[in-house]
Amino acid sequence: MDISFRHIILSCIACTTVLGAMAITPAEVSKAVSLARESPKNRTLNRNAGDALKDAGQFKDAISYYLKADNSGNLGAAECYFYLYEYDKADEYLDKYLEKRSKAEESRDNKFSYGDGSETADWTDDLRKRIDLGRSMLDRVEKIEIVDSINVPAESFYKFFKLAKSAGSFGDEMEIEKVVKAETLKQSGIVSLWSPVFTTETGDDMIWYGSAENGNSKMFESSRLTDGSWDKPVALFDYAGIFGDNNGSWVSYPFLMSDGVTLYFAADGDNSLGELDIFISRRDNDGFLQPSNIGMPYNSPYNDYLYAIDEENKLGWWATDRNQLKDSVTIYTFIPQELRVNYPTDTPNLTDYAMVKSIAMTQDDNTDYDDIRARIASISKDKGDNGSTNFVFGLPGGRIITSMNQLSNNRAAMAMKEYLSAKDSYEKMKADLVKLRQAYARRDKSAGNRILSLEKDLEVKKAEMLRLKNRVVKLEQK
Repeated sequence: MDISFRHIILSCIACTTVLGAMAITPAEVSKAVSLARESPKNRTLNRNAGDALKDAGQFKDAISYYLKADNSGNLGAAECYFYLYEYDKADEYLDKYLEKRSKAEESRDNKFSYGDGSETADWTDDLRKRIDLGRSMLDRVEKIEIVDSINVPAESFYKFFKLAKSAGSFGDEMEIEKVVKAETLKQSGIVSLWSPVFTTETGDDMIWYGSAENGNSKMFESSRLTDGSWDKPVALFDYAGIFGDNNGSWVSYPFLMSDGVTLYFAADGDNSLGELDIFISRRDNDGFLQPSNIGMPYNSPYNDYLYAIDEENKLGWWATDRNQLKDSVTIYTFIPQELRVNYPTDTPNLTDYAMVKSIAMTQDDNTDYDDIRARIASISKDKGDNGSTNFVFGLPGGRIITSMNQLSNNRAAMAMKEYLSAKDSYEKMKADLVKLRQAYARRDKSAGNRILSLEKDLEVKKAEMLRLKNRVVKLEQK
């Protein structure tokens, strides 16, 4: 498929101040802190130390330096308290900052961009909205039992969701390339496809998303016809279409419940606490309705990507990068409730439940979690996995290869290894591209040239993958 990767600016609540800290090394943090300690009355050095510690996620330590800085330190402290879920304190220090805000500070704050980046707004207004949203969400933290968690590679985390066949499955964007013509994508304004693609139990329905040249994404549905061919994809919604405003740009990570009505997905924008939050929407005869944020503990000030319910096994899954592990995402498994029950607002340590400070604190002494973990481990076997499945590779005629020992000759196996290596490299490059685009949207203009270079490298890698894939097919058919 000849779809080029374009320069897409993802304005996932883009700002250098908070919500997506810039990468910083321990050495840089140590140096900034040491300089501040050597000159404890130097406001600029104290602010720099606060910025470094905040960017490293050390919010409590950052506050002590911000309080010894100039007025901008009050804004830094407000941002840190936001991350700590101390919303009254965040409001207090935001008020202090605004009382003394200079014209220069106001000008800087008004360069905050959202949506497709075509409009700017006052960052402090956006922060205030998020503080208010966080406070509201903290009043309705769902009481759930978390069974376990795993940290997995960020570029392919959805592959670690072990769902029963009845719940559907997740695949990469190449699934769409198989059923939607490049010309159709072009007519729909789509220049890039993204993982994951959700496929229902029958394999006859796919929910997926792609992005346009302006960086905005759109959700689509593809359905298989009775003759086995695929109908033209139906556009479900973009951000403006489902939220009713332009204060966001990205809808992604779909999961459709078995009822065919209930859709979970991630989005940025004014209705999100962090960069991406998880939402729920339901379909009626006119399309999908106004979505609702599913709240805490699922959503956080970071990226919360994907939420899925396996009704057959009575298990829930959600993925988040709130733990800020390098190149990794945390997947939690939990026991979903039929009816939502929230913690009382006077629950001791409520913020710990909202943050998921500890899995053990959510668990019930009367539940056998070892038995549930064993059930999770058996799910892939129930779906026909013989334990040696490492990949899924489709051959002409409908044959599916899932392990090396299913290949008929050594040359095909060697070609498969090359293809899988190239595919892993491609996925890693795509993950790096997303990070660079988010950095660019946070006004890190140095990322611009790297984005263009990486987009070209992706086109080359994609062509290489197609060549290797065709080689595998050719060798396996000999």
